[in-house]
Amino acid sequence: MKSSREAAPISLREKIPSRMAEADALCLRVRETLCANGLSRLSFGVELLARECLANAVTHGNRGDADKSILFRLVEGREWIRLEVSDEGPGFAWRKALQTGMNSTACSGRGLHLYALYAERVQFNRRGNRITLWISKKNQKGKDDCEMDAYVIEQKDHQGSVKLTGDLTAILVPDLQASLKGMLNNGAREVVFDLEKTAMLDSSGMGLLIAAANSLAPNGGTVKVTNVCPDIFRLLKSMRLTARLNVSAKAE
Repeated sequence: MKSSREAAPISLREKIPSRMAEADALCLRVRETLCANGLSRLSFGVELLARECLANAVTHGNRGDADKSILFRLVEGREWIRLEVSDEGPGFAWRKALQTGMNSTACSGRGLHLYALYAERVQFNRRGNRITLWISKKNQKGKDDCEMDAYVIEQKDHQGSVKLTGDLTAILVPDLQASLKGMLNNGAREVVFDLEKTAMLDSSGMGLLIAAANSLAPNGGTVKVTNVCPDIFRLLKSMRLTARLNVSAKAE
């Protein structure tokens, strides 16, 4: 494998339809490209931002209209990775959104906070349908594992468990939500999420964990999130979710 010093700088430009499956596949290509070019230490932050931007473009920008397109560009500079995503939607009032604080108990609305955490600079166009992020190539830690799969779900009496065998991201959330609903309807009062093999958690995944905690709380139930890797632990801590979700780190 060539190091980032030997390889040509990354320049990735793609146009995809507004479908989550297409966005997910693109994010995996971003991860693989970074790993293949000796930039695995950047992969978590860059992929997380790419997922957030693309999910917003699909869901909010183009309103899920697969006939509309999303433009994606990732360019490596000497000191920065520049990520740009634009959609064909009407845009949003980003100036107003910047003045609104994050609600740690809500199941959504964490995008701007994630941008601030992982990017040194954030820029919207005037219309609000294009975002550009600059991510520093310094002080980033990532994962070398570049795989994704699904989950195994089990229940015994009031105890439920979800063992992730890959990433917890937007592409997986709808199916897992349905499984969790069935578990809760069957009387589960504690649900343990095992993230030992999870390298990526995006805002949709965080929303699912919070929604599970919110659903269990009225009846005294709890959620536990275990075996969390350092990148995800730092993310959840920065979002003030470690106590709420009873998060424990992966054993060394």
